[in-house]
Parts: sequence; C-alpha cells; structure tokens
Amino acid sequence: MDIILHHYDQSPYSEKIRLIFGLKNLSWKSVIVPMVLPKPSLMPLAGGYRRTPILQIGADVYCDTLQIASELDRRFPEPRVTEASCHGLSSILSTWAERVLMWPTARYVTGANRDVLPTSFFADRAAMRGHSAPTADEIDAGLCHQRHQLCLMLDWIENLLADGREFLITDRPVLGDLAAYQRLWWLGALGGKAADVLDPYAHIKAWMGRIAAAGHGQRTEMTPEAALEIARTAEPAPLPSGECDPSVEIGAEVEVVTEDFGTDPVRGSVIRATAEQISIRRSDAIVGAVHVHFPRLGYEVKAI
Repeated sequence: MDIILHHYDQSPYSEKIRLIFGLKNLSWKSVIVPMVLPKPSLMPLAGGYRRTPILQIGADVYCDTLQIASELDRRFPEPRVTEASCHGLSSILSTWAERVLMWPTARYVTGANRDVLPTSFFADRAAMRGHSAPTADEIDAGLCHQRHQLCLMLDWIENLLADGREFLITDRPVLGDLAAYQRLWWLGALGGKAADVLDPYAHIKAWMGRIAAAGHGQRTEMTPEAALEIARTAEPAPLPSGECDPSVEIGAEVEVVTEDFGTDPVRGSVIRATAEQISIRRSDAIVGAVHVHFPRLGYEVKAI
C-alpha cells in the first residue's frame, strides 16, 4: 500500500516527516497541497482538518506529525524515532519546539520574507488564530523583537550541543531532534532572508547538517485525484490492539478539535481511543468511509 504525504515543499512540519522517510529509507508518494485555504483535495480525506501535512495509507488518514511519526514507527520500526528509552525527554523537547520555539521562528521567517509571500498567506494564518491579518508596518515593527526571542532559544540549543554530542538526546536523531530541526530548517526557507540568524551557531549548523544527511527517502509525485481514488477503492486497515480509554465511548459521535489554532472540527464516530491516540470513522461523498487518526495531545474530543 502506497505511503502518501499531502504536503508542500516549504512546510517545516512536512520536512520533519520527509526526514523520517529518509531515516527509514522509505519510498513514498508526494501530493502537493496549497499553502493556504481552500484545500479541496484534503477535505474529502480529513474533513475540516486544515494543517499540513497529513499522511494517507489507503483509506486511513493520519493527522498531526506526532500521530504520523507514531504510525510510521509502528509500521516501519527501524530505526525508531519515538524511542522508548528517551520518550519522556524527547516528548518534552518536541512539545517545547513546536509550541514555544515555533512562534518566534514563524513570525521572524514570515516577516523577513513577507515580500515573497502573498497577502493571502498572512490572512490565512491570522484566521487560523481568530485574528485579523497584520499590516506590513506591524510585521516590520515586530522583526527585531522576534529575532531577539529566537536568539535566546538558539543559545539554549547551542549550549546543549557544545559538549560534543552529535544529537540532542541520544546517539542518533529522534523525534525531539526532528521537531527542533524543522523549526530551524524553516529559517532558510521561502526567500531565505532569515537564515543569517544561524551564522553564529556553529554547533547548531553542524547538528543540522547531520540530520539533513538522512535525506527524504524515495519520492514520487502523485496527483490529488489519484490519492482520492486510492482512498475510495481501499478499505481502512484493521485497528491495532491494545488498552483503550474507558472514558471515551466506542461508537459515540464526536468532533475532534485542535486546542490552539486552526480549530475547524473533524466529525465522526469513535472507533478506537487510547490515552495517547483517538481514531474516528467518517464518510465522504467522494471517497466513502475513511478512518482518521489523531494524537490526544493538543486535541479535544467533544461529544456531538
């Protein structure tokens, strides 16, 4: 069954998953999606979920890079990026990178490169947070502050690497490395005008080079229409066994909503719930029945 990543090349969260493909030497299909709404090829698969990327395997759809990484480790366990021996520290680092480090990197990169981004980008990202789009003057006025905030955090990562370690947690890259990396990789994306902030950080740049050496596996392009046809003609895979969360009723109609931004709900019936993951079944006129899988971290499950 094809591994299909719905992504766009400049997406930092997608880069995290592309690197996992490289570490595992996987062959995969690439479906390019727009950077901003509308995303018509995603809606039949994931309902209202609008973040990038999503992973599709047949009629199973995996949302959020935490869930995607977990599923790739389940199906292709060598080498693991969700390593049990360092799970706690890796999870802490991942959460910090993608909930704290995220903001100064996002604001600095998009602000420094605003001349190459369409105005629709700023309107789309502001709408995800329930805000109005910033003006060009507001973006420019915040750049110095965002760079300062970013450098404070870069100092921390540089300090960790200064003892000679090759990776942040263990002797090979795990999810915490990839989460921090994707935020810093984005500094060189878009127009590249934010990349110079990394110049003083020799240890970080060497660490990033070691991670980038994993590559992206074997990529082949696929059209959105072909991916939808695969979902339409496939059956969802059997659900993994394991202990379930008794607080979530199997068969209940729910909506799954992100806690922070991009809070468009995805509705369906619960088919599996554990402490760390939830899966729902939804039906769409284009693709039929699909199973959509989310992590519990950062997502709220609401009864309808």
